[in-house]
Amino acid sequence: MAWPRRGRSRSPSRCRRGRAAAGGMGAAGRRALRQALRAGLALGVLALVLQGLRGWLTSKRYEFTPAEIAQLARHHAGLDHELAFSKIIVELRKKHPGHILPDEDLQWVFVNAGRWMGSMCLLHASLTEYVLLFGTAVDTGGHSGRYWADISNTVISGTFQQWKEGTTRSEIYYPGDTIVHQAGEATSVQWSAGTWMVEYGRGFIPSTLAFALADTLFSAQDFVTLFYTLRVYAKSLLLEANAFFSTLGC
Repeated sequence: MAWPRRGRSRSPSRCRRGRAAAGGMGAAGRRALRQALRAGLALGVLALVLQGLRGWLTSKRYEFTPAEIAQLARHHAGLDHELAFSKIIVELRKKHPGHILPDEDLQWVFVNAGRWMGSMCLLHASLTEYVLLFGTAVDTGGHSGRYWADISNTVISGTFQQWKEGTTRSEIYYPGDTIVHQAGEATSVQWSAGTWMVEYGRGFIPSTLAFALADTLFSAQDFVTLFYTLRVYAKSLLLEANAFFSTLGC
């Protein structure tokens, strides 16, 4: 006589749980795939934007040149910095009418960045270049920052010390010397008290604001300086927009 086999029968509820688990795993996989596709699409769009931005920066016409600003600053290096700055402003207005802020908009504004503190006076700024006066009345130093812009500084007075990434020695610069900070570079920087210079930047200038304003916003929490900085940059952009439309006869 054959005895019936004993087997465990699966209850309907257990079957439903198994199917639900399998369905859940499938849904999670589909969500992960969608997220990966979105991330890939975003990276592709970002790459295209960066490539287009790079092409635009390479092909566009600039108002100033690094050599022009450096030569002008060197011509007045060694003078009292206030006298040198006043002469530089006059000459820039002669060579670039309509592109230098008027006297009523010139303002010395504190800059807190990379654990150093200085002061700047913006003369010209657009989306792709700027000219400013910069310096400090006290010893200060810290991190230079990395930018999507090439920046050159010509010393008018004092001394500037720079320690480049990947090296074991620093260099000291004196009045008349020009320091070039290429896009993507990072250095340790130090200014002696009474160091003043003329600075020219070329590249995607809004990208420099994150570093320039980070300490002001998150460390010093000096919202008045933040307002002054954004206001003078906005005035410079409006001045450039006016100059652009004037060339079109608008």
